[in-house]
Amino acid sequence: MNPQTVIETLQAQDFDYWMDKMIDEVPETVDTRQGSIIYDAMAPAATMLAEQSLQLADSVKQGYTSTAEGDPLDWHAADKGTTRQPATAAQVTVKLTDSDGNPINSVELADRFASVGDDPIFYMVTKVNGDGTAVLTAEVAGSAPNSYLGQVVPVTPNDSLSWAEITEVSVPARDAEDDDHLRARLLSPNSYIAYGGNVADYADMLAQITSVGAGQIYPAWAGGGTVKLVILDNDLLPASKELLTQVQSEIDPDQEASGYGLAPIDHEVTVVAPEVLKIDVASKVSVAANETLGTVTEKIKTAVGEFFRVLRSQWDILDSRTGRGYFMTVYRSQLLAQIMKVEGVVDASLPTLNGKEADVVLTFTNEVSQLPEVGEVVISE
Repeated sequence: MNPQTVIETLQAQDFDYWMDKMIDEVPETVDTRQGSIIYDAMAPAATMLAEQSLQLADSVKQGYTSTAEGDPLDWHAADKGTTRQPATAAQVTVKLTDSDGNPINSVELADRFASVGDDPIFYMVTKVNGDGTAVLTAEVAGSAPNSYLGQVVPVTPNDSLSWAEITEVSVPARDAEDDDHLRARLLSPNSYIAYGGNVADYADMLAQITSVGAGQIYPAWAGGGTVKLVILDNDLLPASKELLTQVQSEIDPDQEASGYGLAPIDHEVTVVAPEVLKIDVASKVSVAANETLGTVTEKIKTAVGEFFRVLRSQWDILDSRTGRGYFMTVYRSQLLAQIMKVEGVVDASLPTLNGKEADVVLTFTNEVSQLPEVGEVVISE
């Protein structure tokens, strides 16, 4: 039996299970009805046996990586030489102006700001750019600050400042790794050892940088000793200039190939963002009698957007056919399946992609690495 079957078998051994087994051992001439002397005498034992079965089921569950949860899963991770990825703090770009609307730089490191609202997000200045902008880092870890753009007010007094506004989430944060994601990493069949600047080594480097959501590795892309890293942020969108600068500095500062970063000596590493490929989707649908096209269209747009988000989550997986390089196709049939799942849709045509009746094969070469994003979604009857 596999662990899950053992767990389910033990969990089924409840009070009634143990009581029935004990009653089966009692002579038929003895009254075993509920409330009888023998029944009441055996009931505490049946309760204890049922509790022990549940405890044993939990021990089996937490003893295997495939079924463990919470802290026990962290223990399995430690056995594999890794840990649960922690939540990170968002980094945002703030625009600073005086009362005349002119850019100012009169903030200092560690100055604090807060978002506007009933539940404010607090930020700390971690970099002053010198062009009337600064980088703020959220004081709370997690993805909540990723969605906030707009005015922030100074907590640290600043007489020169009239207006401060977050214009960009430069480095989105991520939440702590959940059990499912950690378990998938631990059970990954990848047996390559990260060593000496091989592909697995660079994949491990990127995994250790918490602001990177995904990355592709192109070895020897411009000759021997050169490596190109194409990265996404934690929202699985192209990395911002701020994030690219940070990752470049951490792996190969100034591209000197001198070994002062994570990259081995003589490895010249280039860190870039992918080229976004917008894909327009168009389909004709038939809607249920109690639905309107407008309502269904919004639901379809949400479903298509989620389809592309899932695609981007698989963007850095090596080609399963060869185990080398990257490969991804946007299939019309898979999009149709998502559209048909939308409540209120009774039928739909095979969608066109960018106006063509063909699947879209993304380009992954030393020169170009594409990232699929949904463009315009047009739904008609």
